[in-house]
Amino acid sequence: MAEPEATKIKQMRLLILSNLNRLYPSPLQVRSLYRVICGFDENYDLSLLQKDLFYFKQKGYIEFIDDRLGGADSYEDKCLRLTAEGKEIADRVQTDPALEI
Repeated sequence: MAEPEATKIKQMRLLILSNLNRLYPSPLQVRSLYRVICGFDENYDLSLLQKDLFYFKQKGYIEFIDDRLGGADSYEDKCLRLTAEGKEIADRVQTDPALEI
């Protein structure tokens, strides 16, 4: 059985993916995503979001679309979207053992 902290991390990551999936293929600004996630857990910190988004980027599930244009002024201004692989994870067509609860 997963520890409570690990379960919470997985739940938040699934919540992030599901919110990005709702807009697919359109991008979403990090600031907007952060506000949505804070609506579910007011203790969720921007540094936690950065770690989760870094994880998704390393796995190839998301891409920062503004990186191609030179990047944004701040992290919160960055825009991201699901990749095709991220969409498959969000739709649960493929699985990621690290996200299984």
